[in-house]
Amino acid sequence: MAMGWQNLHFTFQKHANNRVIHLPRGKFLGGCSGLNGTLMIRGCKADYDEWEDLGNPGWSWNDVLPLFKKSERFLPSTTGTDGPLLTTVHPPAPISEAILDSYIDQGFSYRPDMFVQGEGEGVGHVTRTVHEGIRTSGADFVNHNPPANLHVLLETTVLRIVLETLPDSEPADSSKYRAVAVEAESKIKPDGDVVKLITLRAKKEIVISAGAFNSPYILMHSGIGPKDHLEELGIDVKVDLKSVGQNLSDHLIVFQFYLLKSTMTYDHLIYPPGAIDSTVKQWLETKSGIMGRFPFGPFARLDKLMKEKPEWKAAKEKNPEKDPMGQLPGQPHIEYFSTELYGGGPQHPHFPNERSRDCFATITMLCGAQSRGSVRLNSSDPHVKPKIDPNYLANQLDVAVLAEGCRYVHQVVTEGTGTRDHIAGAWPPSRVHPDGDEEWKEYVRQQAGTCYHPAGTCKMGPAEDKQAVVDPRLRVRGVKSLRVADASIMPKLNNGHTQAPAYMIGEKAAQLILEDNRIVG
Repeated sequence: MAMGWQNLHFTFQKHANNRVIHLPRGKFLGGCSGLNGTLMIRGCKADYDEWEDLGNPGWSWNDVLPLFKKSERFLPSTTGTDGPLLTTVHPPAPISEAILDSYIDQGFSYRPDMFVQGEGEGVGHVTRTVHEGIRTSGADFVNHNPPANLHVLLETTVLRIVLETLPDSEPADSSKYRAVAVEAESKIKPDGDVVKLITLRAKKEIVISAGAFNSPYILMHSGIGPKDHLEELGIDVKVDLKSVGQNLSDHLIVFQFYLLKSTMTYDHLIYPPGAIDSTVKQWLETKSGIMGRFPFGPFARLDKLMKEKPEWKAAKEKNPEKDPMGQLPGQPHIEYFSTELYGGGPQHPHFPNERSRDCFATITMLCGAQSRGSVRLNSSDPHVKPKIDPNYLANQLDVAVLAEGCRYVHQVVTEGTGTRDHIAGAWPPSRVHPDGDEEWKEYVRQQAGTCYHPAGTCKMGPAEDKQAVVDPRLRVRGVKSLRVADASIMPKLNNGHTQAPAYMIGEKAAQLILEDNRIVG
């Protein structure tokens, strides 16, 4: 079933004023792709050209575009490749067509292919990893024609990577250790509850692909990470890599809800008494209806919003030659999308349970955020969850840009020709939308939450980059036969969603491994 969004949002927990948090993780085959928003957005051309300019050859847009395509198969057209990820464009709800018209009325250019072509400004409909009512995910790489030498262990938790000291006969370089095995705990079937410690030895090399939270977590438990932090916890330090777990980046989003005067959304199929039963029955019998697609509407990107704002001017005075957010031409400051029914995080419990109540939300996403967080260990015990400090909105420029983005999209939907005559007011009716910069900033501080795009905690970079954890071939500094291949290696978070880049990074890792073993190239 494609529609898993609410379960994801309502397992999100905030702690300590939004700073130290526990986030849901995809604990099944395919990981988070089994419950994400299904959006296939590659990011901008400039994102990957910037990665290469930061000292990572082979990561430019032209280099990675074939790797994006390799995983995908667009349907029903033949413009994609024969990859395992079936991607389609959903038929839009009436509210989505109306919002699209408002964007265009307010000056956005309609660019239907912008999210696969790497463009940084415009409006269009995005492709999703859903086909004929069924979600397609990372599990499809394994479930369809897997290689004969692939063995998948479920109910298995990695504890650490086993490192061995290199013998003196090894060629001298910066590496003193080689990754030789993985220690893990696996539940024994058919008993299920019996846990066995297993050691999986590697003949060639080990690739960690556990995501921006768990990849640095595994490295640190293996003795690879900030020396002071590991020693404090009593972990034997093998490689002092101070940046492991640092540079945590994420996309923040803010929901703004609107009540409509007429039926233009899918709320009537979900919230009134008995409606959800009929909707689920339809999906079970025919794989059709709202449960077989994801209720997001058109997407837009806006390049420039902030020219006259005091935070923007102050940043420009300090460095007149640079964009204050560090964005390059072709990289947006804001991405917008919208919902085709009511839905959001636990701070939005006001469900429209009457058939005459139709609601939707605009969602404003901050690109190029300045704030950076971290992933640290709470204990030397690998069973204890990590300490995640996203450090959201620590930089006031982030607050100002996100607030202006929210204000602007409010203008689009309340003044644009497609929606202005259909909006009855805010939802819930007791809410009043902010007015003025300070009110919008306060709204952002209260309502901002994660878009579930963590990245950057095992940053990729050249030898001279002291903040890099892996080199441009994804090899961990100071350790032979060990790579990381997931969104944690991003030197800067892409300006889009992270599902498509995560697959691309996996394809790139496979390419590099083949090249380094002289199998291709």
